[in-house]
Amino acid sequence: MENGEAINGKNEFEEYLENENLGMPTVGEVRKCTVVSSGTEYVIVDLGAKTEGIITKKELVKEPQDYKSGDVIEAVVINYRGEEEGARTYLSEKRYLVPKILEEIKKSMEEKKPIKGRIIKKVRGGYTVEIQGTVSAFLPGSQASYLNNISNDELLKKEFEFEVINFEERNNGNNIVLSMDALVNKEVEKFLQSVNVGEKIKGVVKDITNFGVFIDVGPMIALIPRSEMSWDRNVNLKEKFKIGEKVEGIVISKDVQNKKMSVSVKRLTEDPWEKIEEKYPVGSVVDATVTGIAPYGIFVKIDDGIKGLVRAENIFWGNTKRNLRDYFHENDQIKVEVTEIDKNKRRISFSVKDVKGDPWNNIEEKYHVGDTVKAKVEKVLDTGIILGIEDEISGFAHVSELSWNFVKNPSDLFRKNQEVEVKILDISPEKRRMKLSVKRLQKDPWEELSKTVKIGTPVDCEVVNLKNSGAILRVVNYNVEGFLPKSQFYDGIKVGDLFKAKVHKVSYNPDLDERDMVVTIKDLPDNSKKEDHKEEANFNQGPMRTTIEEMVNRKGEK
Repeated sequence: MENGEAINGKNEFEEYLENENLGMPTVGEVRKCTVVSSGTEYVIVDLGAKTEGIITKKELVKEPQDYKSGDVIEAVVINYRGEEEGARTYLSEKRYLVPKILEEIKKSMEEKKPIKGRIIKKVRGGYTVEIQGTVSAFLPGSQASYLNNISNDELLKKEFEFEVINFEERNNGNNIVLSMDALVNKEVEKFLQSVNVGEKIKGVVKDITNFGVFIDVGPMIALIPRSEMSWDRNVNLKEKFKIGEKVEGIVISKDVQNKKMSVSVKRLTEDPWEKIEEKYPVGSVVDATVTGIAPYGIFVKIDDGIKGLVRAENIFWGNTKRNLRDYFHENDQIKVEVTEIDKNKRRISFSVKDVKGDPWNNIEEKYHVGDTVKAKVEKVLDTGIILGIEDEISGFAHVSELSWNFVKNPSDLFRKNQEVEVKILDISPEKRRMKLSVKRLQKDPWEELSKTVKIGTPVDCEVVNLKNSGAILRVVNYNVEGFLPKSQFYDGIKVGDLFKAKVHKVSYNPDLDERDMVVTIKDLPDNSKKEDHKEEANFNQGPMRTTIEEMVNRKGEK
């Protein structure tokens, strides 16, 4: 109809409607539609008829909001309502595409070509996959091991490729079964055949375990065994690697049949043991880090992959029976000397003491008998005290050299780490010993005592020890040591007894280092225990004498 010509006759009008495609929509008819608008539940389309068409959400391939005005789609009419019902035409994009998609799926299976789809949800035994937003298929869990390393969020966002392993058209629904592993295995096999042992490869850390690190190298997951992480066998994997971190390594093995690959990171660098004798020759002094402490020595690290032992006997020049944890802590930085290398067994030994040198060498040039030095108490014993003069140089002060007065327990006078001044009495470099004295820096009380105490002077005594030759006493009045011969023992004498006595003899000769006091209980009626002693009669028959044999025995026991 042009230039305003009138339409004459019914046939001409129907012909016009047919030519303009304005005829009544027919159920099952395919129409090319243009999107007019979209909402959240449907899309309005112009299908070239009297009325606009509606395609609801469930009949669309995509979400309604994904369609833009002007988009052209093809859909099939599924329902038409005349003017008496509002003149609405309902269409389906899915029902138009389903036959075509099914044909593509069937062809894909026959030609063994991959087909794309999205995982919609996880169901019992596997996953539901939607192909081109229209056809649903089933992916068994046994055919989807690749998805085990993918998070659920990532799973629903990505589009994957699948292989169709079963296709059956049914009236009540199609049975389409997919496989991801079959396709992945082909890709992995192709990938493994293209990779050579010894070449570099990059990947992303996916998981960290006690036995190694798994990395994604593209179509497959490869393993970096723990032994191939670092030349340092005690490396902390979780400190060295982080999930999502990119790493590079060298392919050390591949198994095409079992779809496995092993990668090494440590082989990117040279084995430190290969040239260890050149880099760390015996006798060289190097910086080291303490990595462990044991009763028999300390473990140290001097380089990545190079750790060794410093045995206890190679730590101290003096007494090696020390608690090493009092001197060393993990991560301490120390200097060590290389003493032994066994390249084949990958063992290396060190010394700490050789770095400093033996302090007892030429010690007599530094210290002399008679010198007064400052020292620190290292240990308090029943027999005396051990004093440290400097690092690795210690000496011993016998209990008899601690005080001019009687000393029952050295711990009553001294404590660990106490600083004192001492006098050197003797130096024996070959025995690594030094004799010290505390009392000889003090005034000798025996000098004055020998002038004032005479034979017969009354004294109070306490038994502190019993010997074969007699009793060792503490003379309370002067707090010095005295002696009661065994010939004067009374019944039941024991350590701790208190009794009165008289001085029988005082001997003082500093040149011979002689300081002795002998006491007697003769003619003391108030000591009832002594009066009843059977031997006292013999003792009272004449003056008391200390025999030479008794004096020698007493000196030896002391």
